[in-house]
Amino acid sequence: MSSEARRLHLRDQIWGGLWGALALFLPLLLHPFGLGVHLMPMFLPLLIAACTLRFPTALILAAGIPFLSGVLTGMPPLYPPVAPLMALEGAAMVLWLSAAYRRRRWNPYLCLAAAFLLQRLVRVGFILLAGRLVELPSGWLLLPALLWGLPGAVLQTAVIPGVVSRIEERFGASGILSDPGEVSR
Repeated sequence: MSSEARRLHLRDQIWGGLWGALALFLPLLLHPFGLGVHLMPMFLPLLIAACTLRFPTALILAAGIPFLSGVLTGMPPLYPPVAPLMALEGAAMVLWLSAAYRRRRWNPYLCLAAAFLLQRLVRVGFILLAGRLVELPSGWLLLPALLWGLPGAVLQTAVIPGVVSRIEERFGASGILSDPGEVSR
């Protein structure tokens, strides 16, 4: 492993630890006030990680933090399967942001809006599949599933590009290299 690859690996571990800790801590601050389900605080640091870290690190965080939080705090619950749903949603959003924002450098606001749309599509698919598996009518859950967390999606779409821009300004383009072999943008 080259020194540049080691440096990026270490950077991802440090920043990944920070974003992971925030993803565990922010819901603890907001859920007592009933704001967690509306603002989706766990996704804020996970999406920043998707925009600033290499894909494997961001994917591990997005897929693992909901389960870790569920075990440590009970939020999101493992049953009903909210933690697995959030892990799928997070993984889909990280995959999209890694491809659209980090690789292609598309408009961050549009990338995030599309990521939240993808999150809603994963949620609807999950609800429809679960409804079929347990033979319950799931159609009545679709509208709440689409609207739940909408304020958080709007807020995060407005905030995340500024945070990512500040990180890029402060730490330079090398702070968001997607591949160890990538030299500059």
